[in-house]
Amino acid sequence: MDASDMPADARYRINVEAVARYRIAVCRDNYDDPETIEELCDCGQVEELAIQGDDEMIVLDMYLESRMWERVVKTEVEYHYEEPEEEEKEADSEETK
Repeated sequence: MDASDMPADARYRINVEAVARYRIAVCRDNYDDPETIEELCDCGQVEELAIQGDDEMIVLDMYLESRMWERVVKTEVEYHYEEPEEEEKEADSEETK
């Protein structure tokens, strides 16, 4: 994707490149063990991984052709997490026993 117009900070590009790099590394490290590849990728059989790659190339072509990254509205997401009260933690741990 380096030769494309898609910016390097486009979330779709970041995600696709990360998945592709991971799967390629898994295949290189375990080229003679398809079961390990399937287990580490956790997305089906090796043949299905190849089909998924082909399908992603079709989506990528559509994404590039229509310049979809230009349509994405960047927003800030606020996330507020509150630690559960001590009583709730105890109740949860009792339920798991």
